[in-house]
Amino acid sequence: MQMYPKKKIEIVVEAVRVQRILEMIESSGGKGFTVIPQVSGKGNRGVRNEAHVNDVFRNVHIIVIAAEDVAKRIVQNAQPLLKDYAGIVYVSDVQVVRDQHF
Repeated sequence: MQMYPKKKIEIVVEAVRVQRILEMIESSGGKGFTVIPQVSGKGNRGVRNEAHVNDVFRNVHIIVIAAEDVAKRIVQNAQPLLKDYAGIVYVSDVQVVRDQHF
């Protein structure tokens, strides 16, 4: 079976920034994304979990699979959008079966 190398970009960000991040992904050349609407965790801004009543502080997990050049643009363009918000971006290598989807 033929496999194709891609990059997986994962962004965990406050719900208030999700729409702007998704717009940036598309304008950076991303062909699609997966959004997990509520994730919990602990980081430098403390614990974020379902106990937060205010939806603004809810964390969302966004996953994108893209070619390396598109992944670099997404990571670069994400930085200014996260400047004043809780959020992390990480990238890993993946292999996909259907190259044309990404």
